[in-house]
Amino acid sequence: MDRFNRFRISIEEYYSTHKRDLPWRKEAPVPYEVWLSEIILQQTRVAQGTPYYHKILAAFPTIAALAYAEEDKLLALWTGLGYYNRARNLQKGAKQIVAKYQGQLPEKYNELLNIKGIGPYTAAAIASICFQEKIGVVDGNVYRVLSRYFGIHTATNSSAGQKEFQNLANECIKGTKHPGQYNQGIMEFGALLCTPKKPNCMYCPLNDTCHAFNTGSVGALPVKLKKGKRTKETLHFGVVQKAEKMALRKRETDGIWAGLYEFPQLNDAPEHGQLLEEPVLHKLSHKDLYCSFWAVSETEISGDYSFYSKEEVQELGMPIIIADFVAKRL
Repeated sequence: MDRFNRFRISIEEYYSTHKRDLPWRKEAPVPYEVWLSEIILQQTRVAQGTPYYHKILAAFPTIAALAYAEEDKLLALWTGLGYYNRARNLQKGAKQIVAKYQGQLPEKYNELLNIKGIGPYTAAAIASICFQEKIGVVDGNVYRVLSRYFGIHTATNSSAGQKEFQNLANECIKGTKHPGQYNQGIMEFGALLCTPKKPNCMYCPLNDTCHAFNTGSVGALPVKLKKGKRTKETLHFGVVQKAEKMALRKRETDGIWAGLYEFPQLNDAPEHGQLLEEPVLHKLSHKDLYCSFWAVSETEISGDYSFYSKEEVQELGMPIIIADFVAKRL
């Protein structure tokens, strides 16, 4: 048995024995549910993402319902997940699918790539799990498993690495009769066994032929190019309360938190404002935000804003740091 077949069969056997019972994993997968789950689980752990999957699917049970939903309602349900462009692109994709594909996801990998917010990984997942197309998925878990087993030292976040790993993933899936199970299997294998830290190598069914295990390089793989230094930014928010309502404004459609609601921002710490709590650190993928909340008068804030009650706030999409503060104050 060649190395590719040994690898593939072991992955499929592992999945059949150890797969987690997740709501979108069905004997007959529903393409919309698989798509929704994959978008939510980008940059998000399964345990955190699953409750969001349930409430978003309950609110928008079909692609058409998602396409015609109010953006504010979708973003309100998304509050706390972060990376809000995922939600906006999900809805843009739904609108495309309604307009061009009669509300049904296209079945082919290359067609799926034309949908807003669907990249190579998500397209491969949908095409293989729902439509049995033999396209290998490549995400963080898959990079780790492939790099360790086959001894690939090319950086996963380089263009050369992305091409090399995609070709390798496609080679591994060729011999299977169940591409959806294989793709889910390798992701599950990386999530549960071949983990970033302290992988359970002694119980791995592939340890006898794994390059990293047999060369002592498990901790060195996968290779990733270092990113630039994180930046810092200080934000001052003006909190104005009136008749049990708070003044909030909707951000523009560019940059972080695009389209979300926040308190009006101040240019600097106000001379006469009252600091309502210690500055809060909020970590983004690329920078650290130090946020301060000041009780100020309405004359000290500017720009477009409106006052919202506790009930109205629940229908607005907000960054989690704003949502947490509002929940304590209203």
